[in-house]
Amino acid sequence: MKKIILATVLAGIGSTAAWAADLGASNAPVMAEVYSWTGFYVGGDAGMAGVKNNFTSNFSQRDSDPTLTNNVQDNPFSPTPFIGGGHAGFNWQFAPNLVAGVEGDWQSVRSRQSFCRQTDFTSVACVDGPTNDRGFASASGELDWVATARGRVGWATGPLMIYGTGGAAFAKVANSVGLSCLQGGCADSGGPSRHLSASVSSSTQQTGWVIGAGVEWMFAQNWIVRGEYQHIDLGSMSSAISPAGCSNVSCSFSATQKMGLDILRAGVSYKFGG
Repeated sequence: MKKIILATVLAGIGSTAAWAADLGASNAPVMAEVYSWTGFYVGGDAGMAGVKNNFTSNFSQRDSDPTLTNNVQDNPFSPTPFIGGGHAGFNWQFAPNLVAGVEGDWQSVRSRQSFCRQTDFTSVACVDGPTNDRGFASASGELDWVATARGRVGWATGPLMIYGTGGAAFAKVANSVGLSCLQGGCADSGGPSRHLSASVSSSTQQTGWVIGAGVEWMFAQNWIVRGEYQHIDLGSMSSAISPAGCSNVSCSFSATQKMGLDILRAGVSYKFGG
C-alpha cells in the first residue's frame, strides 16, 4: 500500500512540473528578429531613363536683310532608353531607425539624337540639291553612360527602409554640328567659291547634380532589393562651326543642348556582415 501511495504522489508531482514548464514556455516573450543595415554592399540595377535633350541651334550670317541674319530654332527630344549597371556603398545605422551612407553607381545609357534644319527660312531641311540651293545644317548629341556619387539618409523599420539621396553626376557626352551646302552655298552666301561641306565634333565628360529617393527591403540577412528614382541635371554643352567657305559673308552654325535624365530602376544588393 505504501508503495502504491508513493508512486501516485510522484506521478502527480511529475505531471504538475510538466504542466508548469509548458505554461512558462507559452508565456515567455518571443525575441524579435534584429535587422542591421550597417555594412558594405554591392549590387546591380536595371530600368528606364527618360532623357531630355533640348537643342537650341542658330545659323547666322552677315547680310543686309535682317531676316536672314539669324535663324534660331528649337529641337527637343525625349527618348526613353533602357539602362543597366551596378552600384556599391556603405551604410551606418547609428540610431534604432536612422541610417546614413554613401553610394556610387554607373549606368550604361546609349542615347543618340540627331536632326537637320534650315539655314534660313527659304531653305529646306535635309535637302542640298536642285530643289534647294541654300543648303542645310545638322546637329547631333550622344549620351553613352552616366555615373553618380551620392550621400544617402534613410529611416529603417525592421527590414524596410525609405531614403533620400543626392550628390554629383557625371556623364560621357558627344556633340557634333555640320553644314551641307555643296550645290549653291549656305543660305545667302551662294556662289561657286562658297560651296562647302564641313563638320566638327567633340566628346567630353559632363558634370552635373542628382537627387532622388527610394525604398529597400531586406528580404534575407544579407540580401536587399530596391526601387529607386533619380533626377539628373547635366547642364548644357555647345558646338559651333565657322567654315572658311563662308568667310566672305561670315556665316556660322552653332548648337547647344541642355541634357537631363529621369531614371526609374530596380536593383538587388548583397550586404557583407550583419
